[in-house]
Amino acid sequence: MNLGTNQARPCAGPWGSGAALGGVWPLFAALLVACSAPADDGEPEAGAPTEEMPGGAPVVTPAAPNAQAPDLGAPGLEPRGAPGASGEGNPTPVGVVQPGSPGAGNDDDASASSGDPEPAPPPVTGAGPVIPEPNGECPELTTGTHQILGLSTEIVAGEPQIEKGPLLFTWHGTGGSGRQALFQLPQSVQRDITQRGGIVVAPSDNGQVRAGTDVTFVLGVWYDGADLQFADQIVACAVKNHNVDPRQIYVTGCSAGGLMAGVMSLERSSYVAAVAPNSGGVTAPTFRIQDAAHVPAVMTMHGGSTDNVIVNFGETSQAFEDIMKPLGAFVVECNHGSGHCGAPASLHEKAWEFMLAHPFGTSPSPYAAALPADFPDICAIQ
Repeated sequence: MNLGTNQARPCAGPWGSGAALGGVWPLFAALLVACSAPADDGEPEAGAPTEEMPGGAPVVTPAAPNAQAPDLGAPGLEPRGAPGASGEGNPTPVGVVQPGSPGAGNDDDASASSGDPEPAPPPVTGAGPVIPEPNGECPELTTGTHQILGLSTEIVAGEPQIEKGPLLFTWHGTGGSGRQALFQLPQSVQRDITQRGGIVVAPSDNGQVRAGTDVTFVLGVWYDGADLQFADQIVACAVKNHNVDPRQIYVTGCSAGGLMAGVMSLERSSYVAAVAPNSGGVTAPTFRIQDAAHVPAVMTMHGGSTDNVIVNFGETSQAFEDIMKPLGAFVVECNHGSGHCGAPASLHEKAWEFMLAHPFGTSPSPYAAALPADFPDICAIQ
């Protein structure tokens, strides 16, 4: 599986060269070193199966001004029968508060949690999420392919229900597409979301350099400026027009998309409730928490020593955990040992259960004493 693309991408990071970072952030240095290597002209290998809650009311604020950032894609996967922001990145160390502001198949027979009895709502504390106002006309949030703010976007949407539904962003990896991101998200998870009246959003990288910082600093798939402004518009319009629960906004993604999921959970901590990167995390400690008063719950999925594409994604996952846990996040790590983006469908289902169990402001975690008995033993509280 190849994270690179044949298209030339910008390689300059915020510090200029990997040599200066070698002793501080080896993963970032390794990515920069990769910039000097010739592009791989070969085809990428096939990837592994590659309620409103109690507490403070949601706060609505104007959308941030436009900004752009480079984008990261997910590894290419063959179809498996699935349906077809806030300014430039800032090298301020993580932890500085910015003022104001599941590869697996879609097996139809995969068991979902929707048939199980609903658990008691988890305790919610603190102020509510900060939801942006729509920036201009809202896009149509219906099942299908839509052009939204320059990105071709796959949407899987349920009919709005009396009870508010969840919203899940899934970001693809380098050379991938929104459709491929949906192929990696089990049908059981998609069904559960739509049955709850929720929405799955899977944008495609448009191959252009956009405003903000490339979340890989090298490959140029997802950017923390323009692409998070895209997310802001989706969130604003989904809450306004689709009865989406402001406390149930979640994010996942694979490879470069898993890195984007990590960055989004930091830079949009004002509304992201929980995050589950699949071979993701962060490549450098330059992305800061938007609101230290709320830190999303985290469940990482990676292949450990077998999860290597330019960098080891077990290490990028650990780097992300090392940022989030000191900030107060509840963190679970799952090492499936099955290579890059190799999380099985059953683990994606557990990741979705984890996210649902952690709506915005949940504290303490319902998993604080122990993981549910049906969680695999490859997962552990950190």
